[in-house]
Amino acid sequence: MPSDVEYTSSRPSASVLLARDWADTPLGTPDRWPVALRTLCDVIDGSAQPMFIVWGPERVLIHNGAYASILADKQHHALGRPFLDVWSEIARDLAPLVDQAYAGVPVHMDDITLKMLRHGRAEEAHFAFSYTPVRVESGGVGGFLCACVETTERVLADRQRRAVEERLRATLAIKTVGVIRWDGQYRLADVNEGFLRMTGFTQQEALGRTWRELTPPEFWPASERAVSQVMTLGEAVPYEKQYFRKDGSRWWGLFAPRAFADGAIEIVLDITERKEAEKRLREREQRLRLIVESATEYAIVTAGSDGRVTTWSPGAARTFGYRADEIVGRSCDILYVPEDAEAGVPAQELEKARRDGQATNTRWHQRQDGSRVFVSGSTNLLRDPAGAEIGFLFVMHDETERRRAEEELREAEERYRFAARATSDAIWDWDLITDTIHWNEAVEVHFGFAPADIPESSAWWKEHIHAQDRESVVASVQAVIASDNDSWLAEYRFERSDGTYADVLDRGTVLRDGEGRAVRMVGAMHDLTRRKQAEATLRHLNETLEERVVQEVSARLKTEEALRQSQKLEAIGQLTGGVAHDFNNLLTVIRGAAQMLALPSLREEKRARYVSAIAETADRAAKLTSQLLTFARRQALKPEVFNVGERIDSIGEMLRTVVGSRVKLTIDSKCEICYADADISQFETALVNMAVNARDAMEGDGELLIAVRAAHAVPRVRGHGKADGEYVAVSITDTGSGIAPENLAQIFEPFFTTKAIGKGTGLGLSQAYGFAKQSGGEVDVKSVLGQGTTFTIYLPRVPAAVASAALSKAATEDTRGHGRVLLVEDNEQVGQFSSDLLSELGFETSWAANAEAALRLLEEHPDEYAVVFSDVVMPGMNGVELGSEVRKRCPDLPVILASGYSHVVSQGLNHDFQLLQKPYSIDELARALRNAITSRVK
Repeated sequence: MPSDVEYTSSRPSASVLLARDWADTPLGTPDRWPVALRTLCDVIDGSAQPMFIVWGPERVLIHNGAYASILADKQHHALGRPFLDVWSEIARDLAPLVDQAYAGVPVHMDDITLKMLRHGRAEEAHFAFSYTPVRVESGGVGGFLCACVETTERVLADRQRRAVEERLRATLAIKTVGVIRWDGQYRLADVNEGFLRMTGFTQQEALGRTWRELTPPEFWPASERAVSQVMTLGEAVPYEKQYFRKDGSRWWGLFAPRAFADGAIEIVLDITERKEAEKRLREREQRLRLIVESATEYAIVTAGSDGRVTTWSPGAARTFGYRADEIVGRSCDILYVPEDAEAGVPAQELEKARRDGQATNTRWHQRQDGSRVFVSGSTNLLRDPAGAEIGFLFVMHDETERRRAEEELREAEERYRFAARATSDAIWDWDLITDTIHWNEAVEVHFGFAPADIPESSAWWKEHIHAQDRESVVASVQAVIASDNDSWLAEYRFERSDGTYADVLDRGTVLRDGEGRAVRMVGAMHDLTRRKQAEATLRHLNETLEERVVQEVSARLKTEEALRQSQKLEAIGQLTGGVAHDFNNLLTVIRGAAQMLALPSLREEKRARYVSAIAETADRAAKLTSQLLTFARRQALKPEVFNVGERIDSIGEMLRTVVGSRVKLTIDSKCEICYADADISQFETALVNMAVNARDAMEGDGELLIAVRAAHAVPRVRGHGKADGEYVAVSITDTGSGIAPENLAQIFEPFFTTKAIGKGTGLGLSQAYGFAKQSGGEVDVKSVLGQGTTFTIYLPRVPAAVASAALSKAATEDTRGHGRVLLVEDNEQVGQFSSDLLSELGFETSWAANAEAALRLLEEHPDEYAVVFSDVVMPGMNGVELGSEVRKRCPDLPVILASGYSHVVSQGLNHDFQLLQKPYSIDELARALRNAITSRVK
């Protein structure tokens, strides 16, 4: 075989050509061969019998290694060439047989005599061969498989045997057979020329010698038995032994002695050649047995004409699981899977082998343990020298893993094809070994090239990369292939079929073999042209945006102003009935109480009562404005850790007053682990709002249940998925009229109400919703029309240990303070009031009317102040901007901001500034100052 043979799994091992050499043959590269041809190549490659395939219209020859000896001098240039060209000297004799096979008619001949050119001269050769036509999927004959046995040696041996027999007869006729006569002492008394020729002695040298002198010692026992038989029986059974020649060498003779007179006559035949042939045969059989026993990768089995196993190789035991003593004598049918056995496949295969000399045995078989093994091999008919059938030879190779790998590969390829069809990108598959690229149909959609018309070489792709991009793109691909990185990404220009260029984003993934070598690359080319055009358009729009905005703003301002005014009027109209009514009531109490306090004759107990009334009414007014801010989500909540059940109990009496005496209120607040971190005031307001809604739904008569429980998740609410976690669930269940299904989606909207004008603002449920969402929770509602409604507020639950620590800390906090506070407030009355409060708390104050004045004071006395306490909304620089400037100048000086409303604060106080909500109490102010100063000290 050539020394530069290269074998890969992508072509049959019967091939001795390189993949690039096959490309020059009529069949093309093996990876493009039909499945039938590749399967046949696997079959002949696994056979020790000389076999070849003739395939295709060009009738190309593919042979296995065993056939090389028949090719002799032709073997180096026969593979891949037309069959009749290879055998040109006998093409005239072969052509009719080849035509017959291509016509679909099997050709089988036992003894064909051909003149063949061997070793530079014409020699007579004899063959027994069969051409088996192989049909392809279209139904036609793609070629034929030939299993051939050269009978030249047997024919010549037969001729030689006949010649020997003729010579033997001639020799006997001329007395050339060895004849010797022994005397009574078993010494040579007479010999003929044939014996002298066998031994090399002259007659004088031979006469008088004893049989012991002529016989090697190891054969004396046989000679002694023969002498004894002659003496007792008159003759001895012919026996074989070795004799010495004159030169000391040995030869084999067949001796047949008979008693004669006082001695014996012995006919001698020289059987040295036969004995040597038998020795060679034994050695050959031994080598064959060693080969069979060592070929553990192949199952080699013989069976009689009845299909019963006669020999079983170690490879067969490994493949099928049976030991030799478990299978010999049993039918081969047990090796077939049940469905094939029931269909009569074993008998059909043997019959085909009888008819054609060989049958393909490539299918699933069954092991002893019931599992299945896929084998690839053949069933061959065995004949004796006379041509009579003596059994079958099965040669099989375990291909289970390869078969499964092929099936997995087919599935993967199928998934790849589906994916390639499904995507809109141009998918490419680059075989790095053969440098071939395959494209999907999208390459025609985007770039105008039909996949069938694209050359498979990667050179086509490289040629269509824009000249300015080509070098860098190709270099980046090669760098990825040569490195350990398996991902490639590039953006470049790619030429379409009409000569224009598309902007593309190309991604690829490198696939490597077990040794890390890059063997394949798969990727997708995405057309970015439209996106690039859109980006260019967007850039143009951005460049002209200011000009267009100036042109359109003036026109839109009037429309927007009119729309805002309309919305304001609509909102004011909805708020008038409820908010104005509530505020008038509150202001009446405050105003009346203030006037009463002005009377000089007012008794002290009434003065205290009026002061208390003013404070309580102010709190109610603050809660009303808080509802509006909470709904708008422009109020930063003041979270505190509290026991939800205890808080509900504390406002129980107020709730009973709110719902009225005809509503039976039940509170189930027993939950020891139900702690929440939320704004207590907003929580109480939400409960009151929902209680009022429940009262109105029951028209003041019914049952209301408020219950607290621990929950481990928030259920699906208004299209949002379930949220796992630890929550406190507060449910408010009434027996009222329920909510119409068409209104459920609107009940949390601002100003939405089904009540009559003046009966409500439509902000109660909005406040509850805003509070829950700002607190990290949710509000759920379940309602059945005519039966009642359940609102459930979910608040994140605080662990009991954390809650206990927070509550203990709050209880031990000192309400007094010390140090100087820089107070910034533009409202004189509020500023004076705040200064008084700070003085009551033990602080000294410096009051600035605006941010600029505050910064001057801070610049003059940078180390004098313990904290800056500023309003948010002020003329000029606002409180947040002031706080940021203070932080730049004095990073350690804490800043507290106060506001009743500010969109700057509402959008998230992401400045680490504390926020104090107006109106605030003296306790709230003290707590904020203490926290700020304490954090500074730490």
